[in-house]
Amino acid sequence: MRGEFSRASLGHWPDLTGRARIATGEAGVARCRRVWNQGMPSESQLNPYRCDQCGAANVVAAPVLYQEGTRTYSGTFYSGVTQSHAALAVAPPKPRGYLRPFILWGPAIIILAAWASVGMSAIYKHPSSSVLRSSTVALFLLLCAGANCGMIASLRRIARHNRDIYPHLYRTWERTFICRRCGRALVLPL
Repeated sequence: MRGEFSRASLGHWPDLTGRARIATGEAGVARCRRVWNQGMPSESQLNPYRCDQCGAANVVAAPVLYQEGTRTYSGTFYSGVTQSHAALAVAPPKPRGYLRPFILWGPAIIILAAWASVGMSAIYKHPSSSVLRSSTVALFLLLCAGANCGMIASLRRIARHNRDIYPHLYRTWERTFICRRCGRALVLPL
């Protein structure tokens, strides 16, 4: 039955003779090169990419592999997401959150500000019999200002990462292809 079909009997047959093959020039960076074949395309020829290491045509984009391995489920009293190991391995990069600096620097700022205010009120109420001297209160105020500067610097670092670095990481993830046979990750250049 297969021998009876010809290009003329099928009408317009797509030209799949020029396929792309993924080749790596340096570690982690891939480039495409054209491979020319003659004859009818097989199932493996329908995928234009091949792994340069093992030669398998089973090369898939990282976002597709992530989507295939992620399942959501829900019921009356439960819901959630399950992921395969492959989906966990090729998960997209995530932007950094702003909560961590508040958790790290917030308690230090609150404690130092509380001690500084207690010391200031003790000095103003009883200037001669105060246990805390003005130099100690000034030290607490300086440490509180330093902790505030540390929190602001952390927040600026997170904002810079989310604005400048994260989009580049996400675009690189979108251009990453994974060979399902050998597991090699290839990044196609723009």
